[in-house]
Amino acid sequence: MNPQIFGWEHLIFLATFAIFMIVSLILLGIFIKDEKNKVIILKLTAFLLLLFIIWNRISISISNKRWTYLIPDSFCGMSSLVLSLAVLIGKKDNNILHFVFYISIVGGFLTIIYPTFIGQNSSFFYQNTISGLLHHGFSFYLSVMLLIFGWFHPNYQKWLNILIGFMAYINLGTFLITVFGYDDAFYIINPILDGTYLTVWFIGIIFAVIYILFFLIYEIAKRKHMDRIKQNNSEGAKYNND
Repeated sequence: MNPQIFGWEHLIFLATFAIFMIVSLILLGIFIKDEKNKVIILKLTAFLLLLFIIWNRISISISNKRWTYLIPDSFCGMSSLVLSLAVLIGKKDNNILHFVFYISIVGGFLTIIYPTFIGQNSSFFYQNTISGLLHHGFSFYLSVMLLIFGWFHPNYQKWLNILIGFMAYINLGTFLITVFGYDDAFYIINPILDGTYLTVWFIGIIFAVIYILFFLIYEIAKRKHMDRIKQNNSEGAKYNND
């Protein structure tokens, strides 16, 4: 019997990855204080993510006997590649992160929770399967690290980066379909889940709504936090004057 979503292999993977992620982030938060060391950890994690997505694309290309499959044809696959390179090569809070971060953290999390590809082979450690889970998992993990280490700060004023990045993915998907003969790419034609309306056009609308709601909540929380700091500072100054 092939591995199943929420089957025992999947649940063990989720539990193991969750423990690894929580424990490692706590330890990093306790022991890694120096900014230089934070950058080293981030770039090492980005390098691991790069290795995982390269492994995934090579294994998919070999199993399908098609070299063009080296090019990621999904939002998560391409975002794992772009995110790893943006951290390895780019600077703190670079413009690429203001697009790819959101896809990576949402797509990475949702996919390890509900990996539709998990039953493609009888072995859970089939290279296409395990490399897919690892690159999705580490895409989510690296995204969380970027927030915790302060290497990325969400900014609604960078909304244009989302539009540019989205159109770049769609153009690449169109190229893969029309030039390389892909049946689909970036869910332009077929939905991510069979029997649903979840093509890229519908997903794009959902993503836009979530993006707006996220920043509404984020900005409200940030302003309340700043007001609390100002209030504490004013009370401290009044106390010192007294």
